[in-house]
Amino acid sequence: MRVQRRFLLKSIAMTTLAIVVMGVILFPVYYIFIVSLEPGSTLATTHIQLTPKHPSFNSYEQVLFGLSGSTINKNFTGTVEGTAMLKDGMLYIEHGVLRGVVKYGPFIGFTFSVPVSGISFKLSGGGVRQTATPQIFSGKVHGLVVLTSVSSNGTVGFGLIRNLMLTGGKVKSVTVSGPLAQRFILLRGTGTVVHFTTLGKFVNSTFFHYLVNSLILAGLAVLLTWLFAVPAAYAFSRMKFSGRGYVLYFYLMFTQVAGGLGIAGLIALYGIVVKIGLYNKLPVLSLIYAAGGVPFNTWLLKGYIDSISPDFDEAAIIDGASYLQIIRYVLLPLALPGIATVSIFAFIGGWTEFILANLLLEQSNQPLAVWIWSLLSGVNRGIQWSYFAAAALLFALPVFILFMLAQNYIRSGLTLGGLKE
Repeated sequence: MRVQRRFLLKSIAMTTLAIVVMGVILFPVYYIFIVSLEPGSTLATTHIQLTPKHPSFNSYEQVLFGLSGSTINKNFTGTVEGTAMLKDGMLYIEHGVLRGVVKYGPFIGFTFSVPVSGISFKLSGGGVRQTATPQIFSGKVHGLVVLTSVSSNGTVGFGLIRNLMLTGGKVKSVTVSGPLAQRFILLRGTGTVVHFTTLGKFVNSTFFHYLVNSLILAGLAVLLTWLFAVPAAYAFSRMKFSGRGYVLYFYLMFTQVAGGLGIAGLIALYGIVVKIGLYNKLPVLSLIYAAGGVPFNTWLLKGYIDSISPDFDEAAIIDGASYLQIIRYVLLPLALPGIATVSIFAFIGGWTEFILANLLLEQSNQPLAVWIWSLLSGVNRGIQWSYFAAAALLFALPVFILFMLAQNYIRSGLTLGGLKE
């Protein structure tokens, strides 16, 4: 009885200690979440607020759906209606309205309405009779809309419509078509209003722009890691060749030595990338990420493959399989936990890396990590901490979700690889 009581007290003490340690570890995450919910929050005080006084998700809405202010350049389809005249092979619109729809795949991104007057179209073909007075007109159009300034209420500050083509227009039962005679239609001062859908706001937000860059970088890093690490791990695990052990240790040691060079290595890398004309290339940075992680990932994956019986390989060879077929049909299914673990590390490396992305990419191609850091550039003038906190938590969310979905693979990939039969 006394032993059971002692065991119970020990279990309670260890559980309490684990909860306290976990609370200390997770407190920064909780606090940054509280900051993201409190508009106008500040961190430059000695007061720690543990609960939001006026909780709001406005910061998340601004991050996800705030228009970036950068140029929107999209093809559209729509209609034009109003009054028009036919004269000398031209269609002159006196008063009308052009309505356009921009789609992202099958979904509508935004719509807009433009008052038009004094524009004309060069009609295709000849023999179109003239009209003495303005007639009711309607037709279908398609073209390119360029928006460089859109306010929060959808009013266009500056924009253009280019490459406008009239198709299937009708004036008094006469069918007409042709391109716009002018180079463009200027939208400034016309009262043009753009109505964004939720999807349209998200796709045209600053966050989405940098999110795409981050996904490209991390996704390519994972693919390139598979391409290099899987065959290398198989070769080190299964094939016997002279100096294999020395090569494997040098493989890992060289990376650590190169990493210790610090700023000198960065300068050399920057010079090489610029000299060969690969500056500001997302695939090149992904290749650098993959190359930097291949030694460690090869070590990790080799340990897991070592735990897989060679009997499977021998059976496949007897059936006439090549080495590539063994990797594809035998190794990959059996080593899936190890490959999933390597993929997670490669993804996190490409997703969170900051220094190389800031050094080797221009602003248009930079990932989320660099953008979030740039939000701190106004530290002396005051930072929107709630906006920054929301952006930081959204940045961390994909990695958290990835861990939750692949946790079983990661657990077995990190443990089974260290076992020997």
